[in-house]
Amino acid sequence: MEDGPLALSLPDGSTLLYQKFADSIRLSIPDSGQQLNLNGTLAHRISSFLSNRDSVEFPSLGPLTRQHPWLLELKDARPAPSPSELLLGSGLGMLFVELTDRCNERCIHCYAESAPECSARLSREEIHRVLEQARCLGQPTVQFTGGDPLLHPDLLFAVQTARKLDYNAIEIYTNGLALSESLLEKLRPLQPRFALSVYAHDAAIHDRITQTPGSLKRTLRAIRRIQDANLKLRVGIILMTENRALQDATSDFLEREMHLDAAQIGFDIVRSTGRGTFMQDIQLNTASHKRFIHRADTSDHVKANNEHTEKRNRRGKLCVSASGDIFPCIFSRRTRLGNIREQTLADIIKALDAREKTTPSAQRWLQCQQQLSCSDCQAIAYLLGDSCRSKSTRLGEIRGTT
Repeated sequence: MEDGPLALSLPDGSTLLYQKFADSIRLSIPDSGQQLNLNGTLAHRISSFLSNRDSVEFPSLGPLTRQHPWLLELKDARPAPSPSELLLGSGLGMLFVELTDRCNERCIHCYAESAPECSARLSREEIHRVLEQARCLGQPTVQFTGGDPLLHPDLLFAVQTARKLDYNAIEIYTNGLALSESLLEKLRPLQPRFALSVYAHDAAIHDRITQTPGSLKRTLRAIRRIQDANLKLRVGIILMTENRALQDATSDFLEREMHLDAAQIGFDIVRSTGRGTFMQDIQLNTASHKRFIHRADTSDHVKANNEHTEKRNRRGKLCVSASGDIFPCIFSRRTRLGNIREQTLADIIKALDAREKTTPSAQRWLQCQQQLSCSDCQAIAYLLGDSCRSKSTRLGEIRGTT
């Protein structure tokens, strides 16, 4: 088996992944999604240069640079960026705060393994502290999630604090079951966005996935309440074996019956983490006219990273779990960076540069690609390496009677 990719830093600060195969090479820039496969003589010359930059002359790239001008930057490539630079880029752009791991559903694919009996949660003081500390790292969008954030008694305080600290945008990711009219009325002046998941327009299928009878009806009621409050809303359809055949019908239902625009609806697939570890991969129907979205993506963060790839103004992500653990992303739970109950966020970031460098591994690179849909997150998880394992759960307990 070939080795995993090596990392280099380009002059503009972006990271280059370089992977060598038997008779070809692959070059990619994770933060912009650019990738190029080369073989033959040119691949050999570039490979020789990148492996021995002090003694091998930079090869002539000819007309290839007209289509891929970033290739010229290979001449001045440096060793891999520091872990802190890799993680944050030009500043923090997205912060996920898992207020609690308690949830009033028990979804069969849950990446965080949330359930009604879970009890971990951030205190009011910890919420305030982490929002203050993260704000010093940039002007990010914050997503309050869980578990279900509506079950945390200090959700309103969290949103108020983020608004006072001038976060770029505030989003609440919820199943909506606990979204009462009184709570929504208190949140409305703060103008948070909402994100929800609808797994199928068929209640039997949706409720089987959530393992919660009546959950579809209650989620749809929450969507209507959010719409009536004139707050921004997006809905994701997470595809798996149980609902894959209903992909188009569910999307049409959301447009026709729930009056959502196509731009408010997106698809994702189950990630191989948490309870999703035990589920088969589902390939997206690429012919679909709907956008494919990753739960970790909100419009401002995506726009900031993609509005002009040549600028490479990549901004980083961080996730704070209900137990205080820090991860690079909500799905990168094998890469624990620290805990806010033990260190400040600034100290956690600083300590990354003292971590032992990881050894290239094709197996770990494959795992990162399977777990994460975002190429930038894949590279970060791969280069930072594993430092812990998320809790495991027996398959029979996860699937229940579904």
